[in-house]
Amino acid sequence: MTRVLIVEDTVDILSVLKMELEWMGYHVDASTEAKAALVIARRTPPDVIVSDLSMPEMNGFEFIRRIRKIPGLASVPAIALTGSTLDKDIKQAIASGFTTHMAKPIEASELHKRISQLTARWVARKAS
Repeated sequence: MTRVLIVEDTVDILSVLKMELEWMGYHVDASTEAKAALVIARRTPPDVIVSDLSMPEMNGFEFIRRIRKIPGLASVPAIALTGSTLDKDIKQAIASGFTTHMAKPIEASELHKRISQLTARWVARKAS
């Protein structure tokens, strides 16, 4: 079962994404705070990370930079969730350590497709 870590400060969005991804068969760890998500990631390494970029206390850019310093998580696929489709914001997300991005609002089915693509590539890389 694929383990997904979702970090989203909007409780309603987090709850819906968690519920829909669990319904699709994922094991989901979820947090509204990046600091707590770092603890979760260390304790139970995810197969993929989905993180909002605009969060209080620690934004998604800082969160992913810290994730990339944790042994074993440097190459875990990570999706940046953003309300922006500006090229500069997308480039900043990738430069910070995200694998890809998705613009909000997102459909769970689209997120599922992206997670499937990323985890298939990651599992293949780990196996070789």
